[in-house]
Amino acid sequence: MSRKIVVGSRESRLAIIQTEKVMEHIRRSHPKIELEMMTMETTGDKRLDVTLDQIGGKGLFVKELDKALLDGRIDLAVHSLKDMPMDESKVIPIVRYSPREDVRDVLVLPKGVEEWDGRGIIGCSSFRRRIQAKRLFKEAEFRSVRGNVITRLEKLDRGEYDALILAAAGLKRLGLEYRISRYFSTDEILPAAGQGTMAVQGRIDMNYDFLEGYGKKEDAYIAKGERAFVRYLDGGCSSPVAAYGEVIDGQLLMKGLYYMEETGNYAIGSKSGPVEEAEKIGRELAISMEAEYGNPDLEQRQKCQGKVWLVGAGPGDIGLMTVKGQAVLEDADVVVYDHLVGKDILASIRKEKTFIDVGKVAGHHPIPQEEINQILVREAKKGCKVARLKGGDPFLFGRGGEELEELARHKIPFEVVPGVTSSLAVPAYNGIPVTHRDYASSLHIVTGHQKEGQEQPVNYRALVESEGTLVFLMGVTALPQIMASLLEAGIDPEMPAAVLQDGTTAGQKKVVSTVARLPDAATEADIRPPAIIVVGKVCALSETLSWYEELPLMGMRVLVTRPRELASSMAEKLRLLGADVLEVPAIDTIPVKENHRLRQSFEKIEEYDWIVFTSQIGVRIFFEEMEKAKVDVRRLHAAKFAVIGEGTARALRQKGIHADLMPKVYDGVSLARLLAGQDIEEKKILVPRAAIANPQLVPILQEAKAMVDDIPIYTTIYQQCKGFDLKEEIEKGKIDCVAFTSSSTVEGFADVSKGADYSKIKAACIGKQTACTAQKYGLDCYVASKATIDDLITLIERIRTER
Repeated sequence: MSRKIVVGSRESRLAIIQTEKVMEHIRRSHPKIELEMMTMETTGDKRLDVTLDQIGGKGLFVKELDKALLDGRIDLAVHSLKDMPMDESKVIPIVRYSPREDVRDVLVLPKGVEEWDGRGIIGCSSFRRRIQAKRLFKEAEFRSVRGNVITRLEKLDRGEYDALILAAAGLKRLGLEYRISRYFSTDEILPAAGQGTMAVQGRIDMNYDFLEGYGKKEDAYIAKGERAFVRYLDGGCSSPVAAYGEVIDGQLLMKGLYYMEETGNYAIGSKSGPVEEAEKIGRELAISMEAEYGNPDLEQRQKCQGKVWLVGAGPGDIGLMTVKGQAVLEDADVVVYDHLVGKDILASIRKEKTFIDVGKVAGHHPIPQEEINQILVREAKKGCKVARLKGGDPFLFGRGGEELEELARHKIPFEVVPGVTSSLAVPAYNGIPVTHRDYASSLHIVTGHQKEGQEQPVNYRALVESEGTLVFLMGVTALPQIMASLLEAGIDPEMPAAVLQDGTTAGQKKVVSTVARLPDAATEADIRPPAIIVVGKVCALSETLSWYEELPLMGMRVLVTRPRELASSMAEKLRLLGADVLEVPAIDTIPVKENHRLRQSFEKIEEYDWIVFTSQIGVRIFFEEMEKAKVDVRRLHAAKFAVIGEGTARALRQKGIHADLMPKVYDGVSLARLLAGQDIEEKKILVPRAAIANPQLVPILQEAKAMVDDIPIYTTIYQQCKGFDLKEEIEKGKIDCVAFTSSSTVEGFADVSKGADYSKIKAACIGKQTACTAQKYGLDCYVASKATIDDLITLIERIRTER
């Protein structure tokens, strides 16, 4: 029987070509091995809306492949080495380095252009390239360019850029060497560590003898040395960095780039030695350059150093997250989070930041605790404000103490923000008071999770003799053993006991039985982690004191897709009704920059007879722009105001203005028809609204012979999900209903969950036009009786009763 190896790759053409090179080596040396390639889209491939510097570049292109390695879907992963995080995982290490190819960066010009004067826009994906190329092209403007190589070339040829700087190796692998206009020597632009080299990543517990003979030892030494240089400096305040090693006359010459953030300048240093000592040479070069060019002032270095906040996220319900915890999250630069942190908590974070998923689940730790400790140290030493977000309370079986000990060793400042623990909140949401004057006067919280082969540390006899309530955390997989230990210690077999799954969320599920029967009852109910076990007489009160299940939307998970600034109020109303709400603002709004037409309208603002607002956001941005232009609000005295909807009317009232006209049906056509009946011939009407808006409103007004200034004042952009994969949530059946407040929110939702099967999701739509857009994507649509948020919520309640 032949051996089968599954090799993982990103979906891009370049990544597939690189992976095929590794597979071809295996085929040649081991023809009996069956090979299969599995491709997947990574976070870095999806997040094309912001620069790599903003989203924390390293690791963005490997995370999904890491997960596939850990869960056994693939046996190998092939990456560009420069995409790999500098802190290599001990569990899924690099097992081979490819032969090194051309390390140089190159200049690429648009098709048909042979010469260039060095002026114009250069597309450049990394800060490292930008700071070096600026010395070569002093009159050029540098802009970020995202996407794979083919996408970048298409942008260049469309005229979006005058030139690109790319890696020679990638172009050559794609057969695009003919596009290269100029090679930069390593003296002109020092390459990224590992450029021109591919990394083959595997699992520590797997035998990779079939890769024997792949790559050269010398290239592997050099790659490790370059990465050692960058790894050391990435832990400090200097970023970006670059490193390049080459063997000259049998000796390794390592060059490194050290960036001085205070001045914006950089220095190039070098160090030589035996190639076998490449890692030592790289590290020593980094240390010497930091000593020479870094700021020796301790106070300044401490300013550069960041801080870590250990934050308890609570048991799942976002309403149980502390106010201080939410404030820390909003202010953080980096969020390092566990599997048990609620998706709605991650989705609610408003500002852009780097998310690092360390995904700890009982029995399956994608990243070892020691590496998590180092991640916290590394990010803090970069000068970042780091929120270490843990489910429940960080000091209750959360290994928070271990993480703080490591931070203390590195003299990194930290704070602790306690969280609501599941041992109290989950029983409460299931009608179980953990203490009660008639039944239990003490509470004992015990870990149900222990390492394999570890002696039982729990004194079950003492627990039984306490006659208090017992709560076991992380103990579902050991439920039979825990119950057996309690029985052996003398507990009454008929003592009430419960197992509570996904407490405080829409998926909340409970089984109440006795100590003797609970394991079988839990199996029959298919109870799975995360869940807690409660033992004691108080469990018998569960049915009598049940309250969460009585809420009208309990058990329903609703996705709210309103623009970010409007989402929270709707989400809060749904949560009060018991819904588990995931706030994923599918769109965000951005004022039109340099809006000359709007400024011109302000100059003649007294001439308008009507001003029409179609949204709350339009009201906000219009008055903000008035303030910026120093336009006195009293100049609006001659105009009447028409609005769509109560929300828009309310936003206008907050500015001290009451709407003169509002249709009963809240849409653009209804407003236009109502306004057209107001004798508007030769009247001047200002319509400040979204760039993409209802196309029928203005023509109806123009047919009534009104003079209309239709001025876009804001654009909508699609938002990416943060900290989780929305498509995965949909396909796992974790979304019951999506609330849409406009066609643009539908399009934004479809964009961030591209390729998902929407057939099982109910769509609650604020109006018919929104429903028409949603139906294009196969959603089961319901329409609110009136286009208001309250009516939309009433519609969701009706959908719940029909389930």
